[in-house]
Amino acid sequence: MNTLEETFRRPIGEELAYVCDRLKADEVEILGKALRRGLLEIYKAVVLHELGTGRIDREEASRLLGSRVVERALASQGVASRPRPQRPGPRKMPRRRKT
Repeated sequence: MNTLEETFRRPIGEELAYVCDRLKADEVEILGKALRRGLLEIYKAVVLHELGTGRIDREEASRLLGSRVVERALASQGVASRPRPQRPGPRKMPRRRKT
């Protein structure tokens, strides 16, 4: 069961007022830009997930997102998911043997 602290959400009004004041923009304009940016990030995540699961191919993902976005995402996934190869040879510091 959630306690009051876990369900409390900080009101966004102060932050929105600050951003509008600093950028000299209307609240509707700022909220529209934020919604668009958030939606585009979700869209990108869904397309990359579809590519990762094999539901769409690389060409289709490049058409939907652009080749640079797809290449950057694949490069970052490859580095993170690929295990580092073990180097051959002796250890740099041999373990001490019990005598």
